[in-house]
Amino acid sequence: MEKIQDIKGLGGMLNGFRDLVKDDKKIVFIGSPGFCTPFALFLGYPVREKELAFLPGLNMDKARKIIATEYGMELADATAADADVVVVLGGMAMPKIGVKPEEMREFLGKMKYKKLIGVCFMSIFEKAGWCQALPFNSVMNVIIEGEISR
Repeated sequence: MEKIQDIKGLGGMLNGFRDLVKDDKKIVFIGSPGFCTPFALFLGYPVREKELAFLPGLNMDKARKIIATEYGMELADATAADADVVVVLGGMAMPKIGVKPEEMREFLGKMKYKKLIGVCFMSIFEKAGWCQALPFNSVMNVIIEGEISR
C-alpha cells in the first residue's frame, strides 16, 4: 500500500481517522469484543456527530450504537450493521482471535457499505496478509512505543 499521510501520537490518530471519514454519515466498527471495543469508542469521539456502531466479531445481529454521553462514548441500543464506512479493527487479525482474512472477506460480502477502512497497530494487517486479501480503501497503521519507569 502507498503511504498517504504520517500520523504522530494519539491526536494524530484521531485527526487522521476524522479526515478519512469526513464525508461519510454512518460508520460501523468491526472488532474483537473487549480488546477492540475501547478503540472503536476512542476513534468515534472526534466523529461523534455521525451515526456510529460496533459489531463484536462476526456477529452482525449484535451490532450496537455508539453514542456520546457525559461519560464519553458508550455502547447503546441495537442497530443495523449497514454503513457508509466499515472499519475493521486490527484485533480481528490477531492470531488468538482466530479470524482468517477469507472469513472476514466473506462476512463483509453480507454487508452493505461504500468504503472499507482498516485500523491496526504494529502492522498486524500486513503481517497477517489482510492487506492483500481485503479490498481496503485505506489502512491506518499505528506504531506505539513506550516505556515504564520507576
